[in-house]
Amino acid sequence: MTGFTPSQAAALTGLPLSAVRKALDLAVIPFRLMRAGQTTQRVVPREALLCLRLEQLGVGSLPLAQRKRIYRSVLAQPAAEEWRESEAVVIRAETARASLNVEIEKLRRAEERVVRAPEILSGTPVLKGTRIPVHLIAEMRRLGAPVAEILESFPAISEEDVELAVFYAQAHPRRGARLRTRLPRSAKLIREERIQAADVR
Repeated sequence: MTGFTPSQAAALTGLPLSAVRKALDLAVIPFRLMRAGQTTQRVVPREALLCLRLEQLGVGSLPLAQRKRIYRSVLAQPAAEEWRESEAVVIRAETARASLNVEIEKLRRAEERVVRAPEILSGTPVLKGTRIPVHLIAEMRRLGAPVAEILESFPAISEEDVELAVFYAQAHPRRGARLRTRLPRSAKLIREERIQAADVR
């Protein structure tokens, strides 16, 4: 995988999509600009996901300039156990890295469990082996339907299927036909935005 869409990054890190987009707009984290046909989209590289996860865990409350310095350090030493911004501010990696790995694995399972094919509901994402749209399940949960009620309505699926459908819908929100939430394999890199390496401690 070349990277993650902003929607996927939001689902993986626990940040609102608006916060992920703002981090990209302000160049808080690096991104790649990918083009597939007439569609151009910003893509978050995997190493930058850790910065977004740290943002969600509290680093986002720090001033912008300080956050940028911290994330430059993270990107320069992504395998470090901690990053020291000052004597008072020490960022530890263990919790952020572990939780992020769990969510990336969950996204992998969700994307394996969901299929899109022109002959099935005109390409609507459905749970594999069924004609049950994942966004329908996600909407039922959003409106407060208990998992047990959903399973009663759709006995062919499991509790895990419900969880994965909701997660998939968050990572791939339903949008207009002209907008993509998943990059096709033919996507090409047209630009990459990087954070300057200066001031890394």
